[in-house]
Amino acid sequence: MNYLEKLYRAVILDSELYEEVEADKSLTRQALMTVALVAIIEGIFSLGAQDQGLFLGLSQAIFGSVTRWVIWAFFIAFVGTRILPEPETESNTGELLRTLGFAYAPGVFYVFASLPVIGSIVQLLVPLWQLAAMVIAVRQALDFSSTTRAIGVCVVAFFLMVLTLVLFIMFTSFFIAIASNAIPVETPLIGV
Repeated sequence: MNYLEKLYRAVILDSELYEEVEADKSLTRQALMTVALVAIIEGIFSLGAQDQGLFLGLSQAIFGSVTRWVIWAFFIAFVGTRILPEPETESNTGELLRTLGFAYAPGVFYVFASLPVIGSIVQLLVPLWQLAAMVIAVRQALDFSSTTRAIGVCVVAFFLMVLTLVLFIMFTSFFIAIASNAIPVETPLIGV
């Protein structure tokens, strides 16, 4: 099966695809390609080139999407295997990277985001579609029998991720404030 067929199956929320992707370590690169492809499409058709150049904007979009994808997979793996596992749950971050990467696939429909009337519907529908794909991906990767548990893992992981981000921002803001209030050295130490 080629990459486009996998994208199609991911878009139609085929749970068997997510099971296959979970088991096949060679598909991590294709999952990464899916995340990058959706970031490019979203950057061009939905966000557009704002103040910065198109290349810089797309580079930032790709870097941001890949970073969120990796962090999200880590948090889902932690919550799903440590906090809310089922007895048969056995997974790792790699499996979640693959399945969650393909869960980005409905984002290809952002190509229609710049069209009048349809664009606003696309921008409302695609994130919900991706959320549904993500729940299926989590359910399959963590071998859950319950979709409700997969939703719960996503919610708990989201709150842990937000908490971590807030703490990181507070921590860095604290040290930036200390650094900005430091007394500058007015005379050089050598050659006085």
